[in-house]
Amino acid sequence: MEKTYFLLNPLRKELRKIWGIPLFNGRGGVLKKFQNFAKKKKFKKIITVGDYCSKVLPSDVKIFDGKIKRKKIKNLPKFSFRCSNPSGTIQKEVWPVLKTAIKNNKNVFIEGEEDLLVIPSVLLAQKSAAVIYGFPEKGVCLIEATDKAKRVFRKLLKKFREGKFKKIILGGTFDGLHPGHQYFLSMAKLYGKEAIIGLCSDQMVKTRKKRFKEIRRFEERKKALENYLKKINWKAKIVKINDVYGPAAENREAEAILLTEETFPNGIKINRRRKKNDLKELNHIVLPYLLDKNGKKLNSSSKRE
Repeated sequence: MEKTYFLLNPLRKELRKIWGIPLFNGRGGVLKKFQNFAKKKKFKKIITVGDYCSKVLPSDVKIFDGKIKRKKIKNLPKFSFRCSNPSGTIQKEVWPVLKTAIKNNKNVFIEGEEDLLVIPSVLLAQKSAAVIYGFPEKGVCLIEATDKAKRVFRKLLKKFREGKFKKIILGGTFDGLHPGHQYFLSMAKLYGKEAIIGLCSDQMVKTRKKRFKEIRRFEERKKALENYLKKINWKAKIVKINDVYGPAAENREAEAILLTEETFPNGIKINRRRKKNDLKELNHIVLPYLLDKNGKKLNSSSKRE
């Protein structure tokens, strides 16, 4: 089990369903329902995955990323371990950390996202334990770490992709290559062995950007991008694009597309176009935006301002 797993599109809908026992009905109702259920079941260990349930519910092990609905929260619980787990993945390095934390009742801070770590938490927990995770706008769900639950999650894990995508696609203006761009490209390298990067043409910039006169010309942006790719030692082909589709709608080798929450609708459009072209859909990798010290989205516009 101690491998890196990548989330595929068909699994996204399946993972949104209720796993285990729902404990809904507002914050006060959730806490009361949880206390009554835990008292009845006499769990030997409670593991909470997510910031909401880790703050609201008493637990022996708390696994959290410091964000609720993408917003950073203050007054984090104390933690003994820290590890990285980017969005849409279960990293190989996470498994031994969680195993040790669960065994010794220690808290874990996740750099990235902890959503999918419900799966290894159930698989690594003892049978008398309960794993609780937040369910958006409703409350929490409680999963008893029974043999049956473990079988279900092992089967689910087999539907994930093991290892990197052979080729992924990403795109953007890449003006100035600020830390947000560097983060985006570094994450792309983590997800894919190689990539095709759609770089907006000057004409596309002119039609889509309000302050287009302040944006560097295509050749200058391309050169800066090439230099950074050499710096991180990653193979990627840069292609000039004039619309949101670019090579993503036609390339047969690509398996995934790297998106932000803002560009996710473009990913849906691209897959619709690929379907018309009799091509397999691209798996969506959606990265949260990198925030500056003021909690605002870091992008080229904010840097210019």
